[in-house]
Amino acid sequence: MRFCYFYLDGGRHFGLRTNDGFLDLDVACRDYYAVRPVKNADPNRFRDLRAFLAGGADSATLASSILEYIENRRKSGWTPRAATGERFYFRSTEKVAYLPPILPGAKILSLRSNHAAHARELGLETPKRPQAVARFTNTLSAHDQSLFLMAPDQRPEVDLELGVVMGATARRIPREQALEHVAGFATVMSVGYRGLEYAEGGAAPDWVLGRGLDYSLSVGPGIVARDEVPDPKGRKMELKVNGVVRQAGSTDEYLFSAAEAIHQLSQGITLEFGDLITLGSIPSAPGFEAGKPERTLRAGDVIEGTIEGIGTLKNTVVAEPAQGAPLRGN
Repeated sequence: MRFCYFYLDGGRHFGLRTNDGFLDLDVACRDYYAVRPVKNADPNRFRDLRAFLAGGADSATLASSILEYIENRRKSGWTPRAATGERFYFRSTEKVAYLPPILPGAKILSLRSNHAAHARELGLETPKRPQAVARFTNTLSAHDQSLFLMAPDQRPEVDLELGVVMGATARRIPREQALEHVAGFATVMSVGYRGLEYAEGGAAPDWVLGRGLDYSLSVGPGIVARDEVPDPKGRKMELKVNGVVRQAGSTDEYLFSAAEAIHQLSQGITLEFGDLITLGSIPSAPGFEAGKPERTLRAGDVIEGTIEGIGTLKNTVVAEPAQGAPLRGN
């Protein structure tokens, strides 16, 4: 299953991306229980991602039952609408826009220098333990949304990362049980402003400005649940800008795996369902190493990040609108 938030006809929806469309799980669940009543069942349990994750494994089981129910009814020529007449299935050809599949207020923890070759690119030492920087939800963007160049003179570059979305709340999580606390995985593209991150004169890195500007972290297209990808090991990763490969590698090349990152971070931080951990950048293709002018993003660039079995994330880079103009229409 692939969970996502999407926008259509002026409304925000939470649901699933299927092979040929988008399903609003909240409305579909209410229809399901109206047709197949279950004593003490909560018809609103899928009102958003938070409610879904709070349901744990039962949510995934119920979602599978709803999908089967809808598919059986569609085969009979039925148009999916709830008892109230509210539609809950939308085809891919309709004007559906993705939204970031991350909860408002969720923690975002991004690992730094989690690949030996990438650390060498930046002239940094290989870390002995996971090193993370906190980010904020103002940075989030979604599949097919624009990425704005908020500081084009500060050498903006893009990195491809694996995203891990927590599906439970816990702390001091044992390494061998870490993946059991994961809801799923997502493709992540992170824009960093090298001129802000690494100031001249040997000053300490400024992670807040370097990685914290608006709409600099694209996540999606959705969250691939662990029933589809139990473990993200061995997944090929590739980043293209305007069709040219700028990064290539594999999730096996990370110094610290998803399980290790969860274990280490949870020793002092309570990880909550919906929190996002990004595992860091993979190395650059020859000629596009970090810091080279060829790697600087420019308005009009089209970037695509693909992680095998998890999805392709695509964004267009645009100039920041004039002062006072809104960045987003939804």
